[in-house]
Amino acid sequence: MPRTSYHTPSYVKSQSELSLPPVLTPSHLAVIRAYADVPEEPERRQEHGQAILDVLNAAHGLPACALVVADRRQTHRRSGTRLVQKTYGYYRGVFANGTFQRGAIRIYHRTAVREQPIAPGVFFSTLLHEWVHHYDYTGLKLFRSYHTAGFYSRIRHLSDTIHPGTGS
Repeated sequence: MPRTSYHTPSYVKSQSELSLPPVLTPSHLAVIRAYADVPEEPERRQEHGQAILDVLNAAHGLPACALVVADRRQTHRRSGTRLVQKTYGYYRGVFANGTFQRGAIRIYHRTAVREQPIAPGVFFSTLLHEWVHHYDYTGLKLFRSYHTAGFYSRIRHLSDTIHPGTGS
């Protein structure tokens, strides 16, 4: 019987880890919240986003992760005239001999169709989503970061920690 991703150790661990360790102090949260209201210019978004990543990585004892805010529209796919898929951003980890070397997050600054700057909340949510991939590889030491229920639970836990009571 072929081994599916549902049976791999990374998938099982990703599914079972529902939250992040409680390491974010009030001073960490103050910095993250100060930078969470991201400006519209891509260069400034990159600065704000990198500051957030630096705080998250330092608090969790993770290696650095670079952020690139690409001032271009999201990659996307259409079926006829209908938009069927778009990519807000992605995480890339570089490994050599099974050892993490470096990580990078890329977020597209413009919407797929109208090419307008993405909303600040979309940028922030995408940043947290991609950082949880970084956490999965470097914190949980997963071989692969799957979009499991546990993965989305970790994002929700992080978002609720940063902005309690918002239901994000």
